[in-house]
Amino acid sequence: MTDDAQRELEQRALRNVRGLVDRMEADDTLSRRKQVKLVAWLAAAVLVGLLVVLALMSRKEPRGVEYPATPKPGQVVPQGPRAPQ
Repeated sequence: MTDDAQRELEQRALRNVRGLVDRMEADDTLSRRKQVKLVAWLAAAVLVGLLVVLALMSRKEPRGVEYPATPKPGQVVPQGPRAPQ
């Protein structure tokens, strides 16, 4: 093999490697962009979900617990039917 042929093979190999590196860098850049978009969408979804939960919580009227009136001393309190034993 002559020096010119050897040099041509080396240059072709270097161009192939450079093309591969360029393609890998482009894929990495695209992957990073996709990840940033995904994180942005997830953050927006979480924010919307949080706002919906807060809106629902603020609209709901608080319900108090009703306790039965305490009988006065000597007062008879009617009781409901008892379950058979």
